[in-house]
Amino acid sequence: MRCIHWKKRFTCANVGAVTKSCPRCQRALPPAATKLCVYCGAPLVRGATDPGFRPAQTATADPLVGTLIANRFQVEDLIGQGGMGKVYRARHLALDRPIVLKMLKPQLLEDPTLVGRFEREAKAASRLNHPNVIQVLDFGRLENDGTLYIVMEYVQGKDLRLVLRDEWPLGEERLCDIMAQVCSALGEAHVNNVIHRDLKPENIMVEARRDQPDHVKVLDFGIAKILDSDSPGLTRHDVVCGTPQYMAPEQATGSALDERSDLYAVGVILYQMTTGHLPFDGANSMEVLTRHVNEPPVPPRQRQPDAPISEAMERLILRALSKDPAKRPQTAEQFREELLAVPGQALAAARAATPPRSVAPVAAEATPAVRRSKALWIVAAATAALLIVGVAAAVAGPVRYRESVARIFADVKR
Repeated sequence: MRCIHWKKRFTCANVGAVTKSCPRCQRALPPAATKLCVYCGAPLVRGATDPGFRPAQTATADPLVGTLIANRFQVEDLIGQGGMGKVYRARHLALDRPIVLKMLKPQLLEDPTLVGRFEREAKAASRLNHPNVIQVLDFGRLENDGTLYIVMEYVQGKDLRLVLRDEWPLGEERLCDIMAQVCSALGEAHVNNVIHRDLKPENIMVEARRDQPDHVKVLDFGIAKILDSDSPGLTRHDVVCGTPQYMAPEQATGSALDERSDLYAVGVILYQMTTGHLPFDGANSMEVLTRHVNEPPVPPRQRQPDAPISEAMERLILRALSKDPAKRPQTAEQFREELLAVPGQALAAARAATPPRSVAPVAAEATPAVRRSKALWIVAAATAALLIVGVAAAVAGPVRYRESVARIFADVKR
């Protein structure tokens, strides 16, 4: 039996019982909570409402499964659903490729605000052309009841929330690569005057490709703010939209937003990826938003001392979580460059902190060839000295001869 541990609050993965804590916000749940988290609304069982899992098998199949949409898209399976609609896996018949079909609930068609938001998602995503942004292929209405739908590319992989749940802790170089791609996608959005406003791990898909083990796609521009939109009522700056745990302080207070609000969310996700915890949490949304506005975050290395967090990474995260937008990275491209520089800075800091090893000089042991050469030199020197002394002996006499020979051998030995 293999258990999945993240934040030390998960039950065994192959047990069908409801978890004791929320898989999204990690809060302890009361016994009465059986289907949805009472705090953030996340599903508590592996079912159709959980974007990370296939829908649970039920006695009654979804009525759209097996139907043909707009004479082009064959609906194959329900893969998720939320407050605004359902998400299906389908097949584009003309191209013979899998696609995602996102459909607005029919009962919501009477609400012009929600319809406008759904249409704005299609408009916001369709104006973005980037390898790290989900590609919108089509948009329209069903002829029978006017249901709105968006057709998007199908991404094989899992969202970042599941990556963190299953694989935490992630190596710093890997998480920098993942979030650098997120910044690249945000940069494309910001250039086109689109602010995401709801960036969170569930909206970041990670797909393994042949040439890239972690290819990122940023999803769900459903509440994106289009800065040059002609429908200001749908994106008023004094309306709080988004997920409280990832909201920038200015977003929490309903103030005017710009691209730096998305970069704050990147900082929250980085904090979560490095520590396994959210920087700010609480019993309800208002408590979470109040902490975003008023409290400084606990430094990541203090929050999780055992996690492999470099000083460079901690500095960048704390900058991104600044209450003042002017103190954060100012553009997504700047944030991306700083992220990619973190592994090199961490390596340089580690080398600087390591004291150099002192190597004492060690006399090399003489090899046999060196010893033979030294012996021959001694013999040759002694022989030459004896010849010289022999000549001198004829003149100096026997006593001086013996004294000279003794001095020569003493010198040679030295």
